[in-house]
Amino acid sequence: MARYSYSKLSAYRTCPLQYRFKYIDKLPIEVAPSIEAFLGSRVHDALEWLYRQVAATRVPTITDVLAAYESFWDAERTSDLRIVDRDLDEAAYRATGRRCLELYVARHAPFADGIVLGLERGFQIPLGDGLVLQGFIDRLMKTKDGSYEVHDYKTSQRLPTPEQARADEQGGWYALAVRHNFPAARDVRLVWHYLRYDEELVTTRTTNELEALEADIVRRVREIESANEFPARESRLCDWCDYLSVCPAKGHRLAVLALPPNEYQGEPGVALVNRLAELRLALRAFTAETESEIARVEQALLAYAREHGYSVIVGDAYEAAISETEVMSFPKKEEPSRPELEARVREHGLWDEVSDLSLAKLEKALQRDELPPAARAALEPFGTARARVSVRLRKRRDSADRSAMDTDGRPSPTEP
Repeated sequence: MARYSYSKLSAYRTCPLQYRFKYIDKLPIEVAPSIEAFLGSRVHDALEWLYRQVAATRVPTITDVLAAYESFWDAERTSDLRIVDRDLDEAAYRATGRRCLELYVARHAPFADGIVLGLERGFQIPLGDGLVLQGFIDRLMKTKDGSYEVHDYKTSQRLPTPEQARADEQGGWYALAVRHNFPAARDVRLVWHYLRYDEELVTTRTTNELEALEADIVRRVREIESANEFPARESRLCDWCDYLSVCPAKGHRLAVLALPPNEYQGEPGVALVNRLAELRLALRAFTAETESEIARVEQALLAYAREHGYSVIVGDAYEAAISETEVMSFPKKEEPSRPELEARVREHGLWDEVSDLSLAKLEKALQRDELPPAARAALEPFGTARARVSVRLRKRRDSADRSAMDTDGRPSPTEP
């Protein structure tokens, strides 16, 4: 039986390699827990303790709650904590937790907003074909009006918009869990407490949304189970990953950071990357200069050909064939007249023919006179005539070698 949690699926989405390390290889975590995760866990501990007191008909004061929080912090503080933000220290994070609890208690005391149905309540949702979703709900409540509420506590620094909260997948998992365990639940509200900001974001999920979520979860599980490769996916979250020391995308960075300053530049990998960067930059500068020179020579050739009325100008071994044609240019997507052009294209039944209004195809159809007269008359006013110049370099026709080449040096078919 395949068991998947929201965290498990989220890990794969964040980084397939992290998923493999954690859930397939089951590598031991060799780094200290992040201070952000530790802070969140201790605040959750304190709020769980608070509502256990409420369920036992005791209403704790803020002093009681903070005392519980401090005791949880000290009891669980058994190893070093990993602090990524060097502008803060452990005392600052500990104070943040206290502030979160002070704001929460001030807003919700005396905590009489319903019946507690579960704290850190586990759930399992069978989706068929041996797939089970599982997880824990921070707090499940039944309110006085008979509705069910899932409460989740967030200590993160980011406050999402209501639209982002509405699209939050984790909320969908919780709604599925409540409806599975309480089939009579007519209304499930998802209450996300952003404790740093004393903000609550309340959302719901429709039946159609939950059905779509189930189908998407099944699809993603099947994708994971059929995966043969688990590539590293770098992002801003890498600094908080538990597997940095064994990650091939981060291993060299960590090795270099550990070197003394006087040994850094001599490290072979650093030297090779620096040299490659120098060569690529030099090539880019050379290419840009060459392309600029080519453009200047082509313009001079065009002017010379126009002055003398030539279409072919010969050199020692090559000759330049010069042609000028008039083509139509149509408004791009960001231009004001584009919507009206699209309407005319559809009106004349040409939308599919020009592949979702490919301007190149439309220009070519007009140039080749492939459009019906009425369509041509309707579309031509949107076009702007412009000259298209081609300077084609080829072997001289009177040379033994009749092969030709374009100005960018790529071989082209021999001229007839």
